[in-house]
Amino acid sequence: MSSSTTRHSPHRASRQRTTGAYRLVRTPPGSVEPPLLDAGQRAVVDHTEGPLLVLAGPGTGKTTTLVESVAARVERGGDPARILVLTFSRKAAVELRDRMAARLGAARGPQATTFHSYCYALVRAHQDADLFADPLRLLSGPEQDVTVRELLAGQLDLEKEGLAHVRWPDELRACLTTRGFADEVRAVLARSRELGLGPDALAAFARRTGRPDW
Repeated sequence: MSSSTTRHSPHRASRQRTTGAYRLVRTPPGSVEPPLLDAGQRAVVDHTEGPLLVLAGPGTGKTTTLVESVAARVERGGDPARILVLTFSRKAAVELRDRMAARLGAARGPQATTFHSYCYALVRAHQDADLFADPLRLLSGPEQDVTVRELLAGQLDLEKEGLAHVRWPDELRACLTTRGFADEVRAVLARSRELGLGPDALAAFARRTGRPDW
């Protein structure tokens, strides 16, 4: 009586073990206990009607108050999909999304994004196709730098041709083609947008403070 055995190559066995697909499942956020709020924070969370302006400095618990305000609205029956949270930076938006999801115990919480991203989405959704041949897009930081430098560099050419609408102070004219000055101009423009200052408001502020270069 004889018996036969089948031997497989170790390489073949290894290939058989590794054949297949892997599925990664997102771990649901764990529950988070509600924080203890002070009287000011509680007043903000309990506010239910009309707009509310909250003034607070760094480290005073603004984000915690905001997350708890969202949680309170959801607990009162609000639809998370109808809650919009806006912030200034992408990092802050990601943190808000994570904290709201953990606080609500849901994998999908209210939308949290930046002011710029939200406004850009509105423009893209409602842009007039007849006015723009290509879809609108946001300029990256380096692209903004290049654009500002090109505008400043072209200022001197416009003055030579008598087409310039802006007259820079003499003490700044030599700086128009430098990268450092372009960076400062871009910073002033960005800060003005954050404060809601348009050209007229910025010019009036410059006159009041004695800064004609602004």
